[in-house]
Amino acid sequence: MTGRTGLLRAWAGVHPTRPAGTLLLISGTLSLLGAQATIDSLGFLLFETPVALMLLVPVVAGIAVAIATGGGTGIPLPEHPALLSARLAWLLALTAAGTLAVSTGQLVGPELTWEPAVRNLLLYAALAVITVSLAGPSMAWLPPVALTLAAMLFGYPPSEPGYYWWAAVMEETVTPGQWGVAGGLFLCAALVHLGHPLLGPYLGRHTERNGDKR
Repeated sequence: MTGRTGLLRAWAGVHPTRPAGTLLLISGTLSLLGAQATIDSLGFLLFETPVALMLLVPVVAGIAVAIATGGGTGIPLPEHPALLSARLAWLLALTAAGTLAVSTGQLVGPELTWEPAVRNLLLYAALAVITVSLAGPSMAWLPPVALTLAAMLFGYPPSEPGYYWWAAVMEETVTPGQWGVAGGLFLCAALVHLGHPLLGPYLGRHTERNGDKR
């Protein structure tokens, strides 16, 4: 048991676990305190329909999940396929923690069920994980925030109820199709996350060879 605990601490130590944990704590607090809150404007911009805060909390949680998957790229660990199971377990554990965080508001009886929050978590986490894998943790916030702002400002038809399909993160109900898209995108993100470390040494050697040719 002590060996496993030490291994877990070592694994967490080579990943940005502390900032990710802080963001997850903020997510849980917002979910709990803002379970019945809505946002009807962004500065001087008024929304056609008020947006439940529970739909926005997953932005923070999804970024947290992605940030914690970063790190370790500069550490001299062997890039062995045996690490895939550990990386996958870490990603799933982080996603489970994010799910708990965005669902905390269910304890105080919000108007929304847990489904739209979890759907959004999967979508935001997937976008952020792909970004972290390809561009680094510092860019994890960009796709989730960009999608959210676009959906809030431009995601609904003029003078018509509902949202466009690409702005489903604003929908307060979840369809089977949305579950499929969220799950499929998260699967793609997991594959990118798992495959990226294996490609790292190859890409490094390829870059070195090109440098030698020059």
